[in-house]
Amino acid sequence: MIFELLHAPFPDGYGEAILSLDDCKLHLRVDLDEDDDLIAALRDASIDFVERYCAVKLMATQGNIWTASRFPGHITRALKLGISPVREIASVSWRSLTGDVVSGTPNRFSFTSRGDVLPAIGADWPNMVAGGIEIEFSAGYDAGKAPPALLSAVRMFLGHLYKNREAVTDRGIEAEVPFGVRQLCSTFRRAVI
Repeated sequence: MIFELLHAPFPDGYGEAILSLDDCKLHLRVDLDEDDDLIAALRDASIDFVERYCAVKLMATQGNIWTASRFPGHITRALKLGISPVREIASVSWRSLTGDVVSGTPNRFSFTSRGDVLPAIGADWPNMVAGGIEIEFSAGYDAGKAPPALLSAVRMFLGHLYKNREAVTDRGIEAEVPFGVRQLCSTFRRAVI
């Protein structure tokens, strides 16, 4: 089964709500205001990297869209929404065999905060589905409740990006994602066996 989690741009103020510009400047030990726009852009890029690397949202967001071509073939196989923690399923729709869009009731499905979706108890996956499955959901941590390790990874990656503004440093070596960022994020990544 092929699925896709559509990119959703940051809502206004998203990066600032997770890690304020003042906190970023304090971490970077920057006193002047001339780099504020750069620091804000690098902060947002760092948040985006950590969220994508760990498949999380560091703050509550709505309107996340997951699409697929079909539902799983068996009732015990879960759909994996690809972002956690999932807060709510707002809508589920698909195309019928006649090409009409069918809107399912969200309470027909159960979900875990990790993003696994199954039919609710006593229900099955919809049948007579031609494709075009779309699930809209909200996900993310409550304000101020993001894991400290992930916020530290954002700060660490921000420092790396601020110091290494080009793909190659002045020493001619590539500037990779720092090992510490991967270590801080590793426990939040879903293991694939």
